[in-house]
Amino acid sequence: MTINLKVKQEKPKGFTVNDIQDGFFLVKGVNVWAVHEDSSSTKIFLIELRNFHVTVVSSKYELKHVFGDWECVKILSPKQVNLNIGFQWKDN
Repeated sequence: MTINLKVKQEKPKGFTVNDIQDGFFLVKGVNVWAVHEDSSSTKIFLIELRNFHVTVVSSKYELKHVFGDWECVKILSPKQVNLNIGFQWKDN
């Protein structure tokens, strides 16, 4: 499986944790997470694109603690990125 995330443009100031919405991406080093906010609750789901591991947090405050050093995290809106996920099926 190939995953390519290309940043089209970065905001000069960037986003803060309070700006995060459903569909945003979080980037720390080479790892990328897609953010899904559940509209029926306050839960935030982080889907790691490398292995599709899901982490659930109950608030944006808790989200900051998941990443530890928040200064190393880039917050990107869906309009800023181009995401392609390619699957290749192999017969054994």
